Amino acid sequence: MVDRSEHISLVDLVQSIVLIVLEALLTFLLKSDQESKKLAQNLIKQQALVELRTSLPSMVIFVTFTSRGVLLDAKKPARPIDAVISASFKDLLHSFMTAPASSLKKIDIDGPIELIDDLRVLMGSFNLQQIINHWIQSDWFKSLLLPTKDIDENGEPIAHHGRASSRHRQLLKKLNEQQILVDQMSLQAKENAFVIHQLNRQIKMLIVAGIVLMGCLIASLIGTLIYFLT
Repeated sequence: MVDRSEHISLVDLVQSIVLIVLEALLTFLLKSDQESKKLAQNLIKQQALVELRTSLPSMVIFVTFTSRGVLLDAKKPARPIDAVISASFKDLLHSFMTAPASSLKKIDIDGPIELIDDLRVLMGSFNLQQIINHWIQSDWFKSLLLPTKDIDENGEPIAHHGRASSRHRQLLKKLNEQQILVDQMSLQAKENAFVIHQLNRQIKMLIVAGIVLMGCLIASLIGTLIYFLT
């Protein structure tokens, strides 16, 4: 019969190995994708510590953003938690794969508003689909498609027999610039959507507060009238 302490040690060992593999993968993706790295700068500067809670299965993982990458730990660090993310494992997996809006809406984040906005914007970009698209549009990937080692003084590949023509290179350059512009507009749209969401929430809170205040004033006026009339 396997001793209970040995079983617990085996579970801890497997958990540690899984966290190490995930930590290496997330760090590689964050450092290799310039868009996600740029969006995570505020989190890295703050060295934000995020508590990640999942259900089905139930797990608690502590994520720290550092200049070296993403650090994962199953034990709570000594420092205070900056934010708490709660979601089902399925929604987290979907958000990491393709970041569908239906899954992102189900992810609950508790913490300062600025930190919540940074995390949501990062989750909208830090997924395999977006990262692969960024890789495809990158210069190093396009250089793999050009079978030439000769470049001119501007760093552009020189056309040879059967190779990309100057017109083709210019077209690729324009397409790359347009894709960068589209990505920037998409990120700006996401940031604007979060700002609008926050404003709508504040407006709703003001409306509720106004209704409560108006009700108190009306009740006070009615009470005053009743007092004087009686």
